[in-house]
Amino acid sequence: MAKELRIILKEQPVGREATPWLDPQREKFARVAGECKEEFKDSKLRGADKVRAMNRWTSERLKE
Repeated sequence: MAKELRIILKEQPVGREATPWLDPQREKFARVAGECKEEFKDSKLRGADKVRAMNRWTSERLKE
């Protein structure tokens, strides 16, 4: 007898559901993340140093 392998795909939501208070934060973070990507595009930093610098930069922009 041949055994049959079945793959069952389920739609799983990624992240949290939409909420009125969370959506503006998501939009702001997405904007700042895009700016951060552009800012560090030509950076000479690599590895953990680059991650720390990007986190510091992003944190400062999110406080504004």
